Amino acid sequence: MADATIKVSPDTRDRLAALAAASGTTIGAQVARLVEQQPTAEQIAERVAEGRRLLREHFGMTLTDPELDEGPDLLQRVYGIAAADTRAKVAPRRSA
Repeated sequence: MADATIKVSPDTRDRLAALAAASGTTIGAQVARLVEQQPTAEQIAERVAEGRRLLREHFGMTLTDPELDEGPDLLQRVYGIAAADTRAKVAPRRSA
C-alpha cells in the first residue's frame, strides 16, 4: 500500500510524534493504531445489537429496542446489577 500525506496542525503533528516516540513506533504507525481503536458506526451498531441479543438470551430481558433506546444508561445499570450479583456470589455477606 502506498503512503499518503495528511495535513494536520503543528501541535497535532508534535503530539503524534510524542505518542509515537513513547510507543517506539513511527507517526504513521501511531495514526494507524489510533484509527484501528476507533469503531465505525457500523461496528458500534453491531456491538449494540449483540449486547441486546445477549441480554435477551442470557438474562431474560424483555425490553424492546425502542425502550432500550429511550434509556441510554440502561445497559450500564444492567452491568452494575450483574456485577453486584457476581460480587455477592463470590463474597457473600457474613452475618454478625
